[in-house]
Amino acid sequence: MAKIHSVEVLDDAISAEIAWRKQELTTALQIIRQSSGNARKANIRSGVLILYAHWEGWVKGVAQLYIRYVNTQRYSYDKLSEAFLGNALKTRMNAIGEASVPLVHNEFALFIRTGLTGRASLSESLVRTESNLSSSIFLDIIHRLGLERRAQYLLRAQMIDQELVHRRNTIAHGQYLELGLDEFQVLRTSTMELLEIFTDDVRNAASTGAHLAIPMDQE
Repeated sequence: MAKIHSVEVLDDAISAEIAWRKQELTTALQIIRQSSGNARKANIRSGVLILYAHWEGWVKGVAQLYIRYVNTQRYSYDKLSEAFLGNALKTRMNAIGEASVPLVHNEFALFIRTGLTGRASLSESLVRTESNLSSSIFLDIIHRLGLERRAQYLLRAQMIDQELVHRRNTIAHGQYLELGLDEFQVLRTSTMELLEIFTDDVRNAASTGAHLAIPMDQE
């Protein structure tokens, strides 16, 4: 994967990540509006699946780009914020947990004593959606990135869990679900608003150095 050496490159990568998703969501809505009767009902069900797919893919994609940007900067452990230091330590502990050779464990012990000034390594795989991006898993990602736990996220938790995730699961498991155009449009708008807030928060966090122990605006 290409490294991300600057905030400007990160902004471009995020824009590219979400542009095709926005286009596909717009296309799905146009198809629904242009259809009628049973065709519209089927297209709305398909629209819910596409909306959920982009909810999960958008959050995961943008979060991983942010982690890749921070990883590319080659910060030492002691320069990172608590959230990103936690990510770096988790990455290291995952490798330790898989190792049975004492030497690896001894090296980790030495790292605890002297290694915090060394270069941190972050894994994008720490962003996990569990193929079921509920409100609780979404908030876990927010915490992993050290972003603000916004009231909008909490207030729309039921919308995420019941109106988006549950409906998607119902349709994906082959059960019948009928949804009107107005209901779908409200769900789409609410989901898109959350995604935009999340994306803006990631962009702002990167530009202000919120991933650092001492953010840029506090230096």
